[in-house]
Amino acid sequence: MKKSLFIIAITALLFTSCSPKLVGTWNVDRYEVDNQKGQNITTQNAGEIIINKNGTGEKNINYSMFQNEFSDLQKFRWNMQGEDLITITSTNSIEKSDFDKTWIMVTNSKKKQVWKSTDGRNSVQILELSKKD
Repeated sequence: MKKSLFIIAITALLFTSCSPKLVGTWNVDRYEVDNQKGQNITTQNAGEIIINKNGTGEKNINYSMFQNEFSDLQKFRWNMQGEDLITITSTNSIEKSDFDKTWIMVTNSKKKQVWKSTDGRNSVQILELSKKD
């Protein structure tokens, strides 16, 4: 019993020690998709992501690629795995989101975040965020 409580306490401590940098409202300054075939698509000022301390959040993302408009207005759950991995999972399973995946946190500071991920088809996504004051 004591061992279980100790593990829970350590897990809670790790979760709370990693999350304060993330909690808040973030501007999506840049969203880039690199298909590794010389076609990079970059969009600027794509919206915002709100990350709450309780492991929830909201996406308000709007961008266009290849003359197609995309909108991602969904609530999500997030969790950290270690110090440099974050998983985003939308609570609405009907609508597909390009942001629902595990991201590698390349830059993880209080004012700036740079995340990278892949879609499993040789495309790399890069997300640059800056904290709103």
